[in-house]
Amino acid sequence: MKKRNKQKFSEFLQQNGNDVENVENQHWETTQRGKFFMIEIPSQILKLEINNNEKIILGLIYKINHIGGAVLMSNKRIAEYLSLTENTVSKTLKSLLYLTFIEKQTKGYVLSEEVHEAINSSKERAISIPFEVFHSDLPSGAKLLWGEYNSLSKGERVYFASRKYITERLRISPSSISNYTTLLYDKQFLVTNELFSGYKFKKRAVITKKFNRKPINTEKEK
Repeated sequence: MKKRNKQKFSEFLQQNGNDVENVENQHWETTQRGKFFMIEIPSQILKLEINNNEKIILGLIYKINHIGGAVLMSNKRIAEYLSLTENTVSKTLKSLLYLTFIEKQTKGYVLSEEVHEAINSSKERAISIPFEVFHSDLPSGAKLLWGEYNSLSKGERVYFASRKYITERLRISPSSISNYTTLLYDKQFLVTNELFSGYKFKKRAVITKKFNRKPINTEKEK
């Protein structure tokens, strides 16, 4: 059979009455399911001595592997989905491969056995980052911090852990925590950001924004 490229395929569809836009929009992350996707980052990944972009991309690979598959997305697709540059995604994947945290197989990217074992050995709380947060223009550190806040707040309760605790858990500096918290509040990802202080007492209380989700219409996506 003679092989023909994507342009020829699009022309063939047009000639036979199909909508060509569907060819460009066939990736899962552009569907309603993709917009309801949650990146999950286990505590063992949070504590790794790697940068924030690496943690988020590692979390993406972990979650997709966990629900039953390797990551087949191109660097461009990952970049668009996570609101990162394609160059950043390329460098991050190369770094994770070099560190042996992930492996590139014929079916796509998967976590290494080393990382799987580390994750399975811990029962500490993971964080989840929804599409509305990871697809935003927030710095990756702010996205991780929102996930930490929401892991206990869930848009209903007050999160009040100390900056020291957050620093040890996320490997984010105290000054960055303050800056990211202000940014999250200014961008309306937090509904409450209050500082309480007195004699030998200082606590910051935050409540995350809750994202309401309608049931996924699976029939429409088929």
